[in-house]
Amino acid sequence: MENKEKPQQKQYINSGNFNARIYMHRMFSTNKYPWPCWIFDQFKQTDHAKVLELGGGNGLLWMTNAQRIPAQWDITVTDISSGMLEDARASLDVLGGRVHFEVMDAEQIHYPDSTFDIIIANHMLYHVEDRRRALAEIKRVLKPDGTFYASTVGRRNMLEMREMVNAFDPHSKYNEVLGSIETRFSLENGRQQLLDYFGDVQLSLYEDSLLVTESEAIVKYLLSMNGFSADQVVLDPEAADQFKEFIDRKMAQSYGQILIQKTSGIFISSQ
Repeated sequence: MENKEKPQQKQYINSGNFNARIYMHRMFSTNKYPWPCWIFDQFKQTDHAKVLELGGGNGLLWMTNAQRIPAQWDITVTDISSGMLEDARASLDVLGGRVHFEVMDAEQIHYPDSTFDIIIANHMLYHVEDRRRALAEIKRVLKPDGTFYASTVGRRNMLEMREMVNAFDPHSKYNEVLGSIETRFSLENGRQQLLDYFGDVQLSLYEDSLLVTESEAIVKYLLSMNGFSADQVVLDPEAADQFKEFIDRKMAQSYGQILIQKTSGIFISSQ
């Protein structure tokens, strides 16, 4: 029987939507220390480690930290999207054979028990339909002394963006789409979910906000969210030009910039 395609497989058929969102964070973050570098800082620093990244996307984490990866780390990057993994493979070609790639659903990890020292789920657990199954799989393939790193966002993340979209179009599905992140796996509820599988769960927060000076970047960000959850439309493409004018007027009232707060961090879990 043919498997039903999951929403994230459509959303991340390649890295186009992902890159539209990364662009805004990279260009307008007030914290000039990049998120991927901060994430890498959280990892247990050992000379030898077998590492699994779930939902690794286009490989940004490893591309940004290429010069920092210990020579003896054995890294496997997985994603549910073959298109994203092809982009990752191209981006990480500089690392040669040190990184392996595999199309994989986090709910079915194709490795034996106690295989990995480090497992990473960077902003992806809120995509997983059956998180309990995925977390059980993660616990199974993690070594007894291994560490699981799961990053996510908080309830007030991008609050000003939400307010702008709802002011422009009260019928937008922004609340439903982004609200699904907050209710599924967030800074507020992630720890309790993880404690069902791990004995110790700590949270580290990344302080940041966006000071956006390009209305086009906001428009592209929101268009990239269409289909993020069950074909929900966050911004109607036919209304994109009108929304850009709406943002331009707001920017003109606030010295050519818009401040958008962010709340994000990472849960560090051990057995």
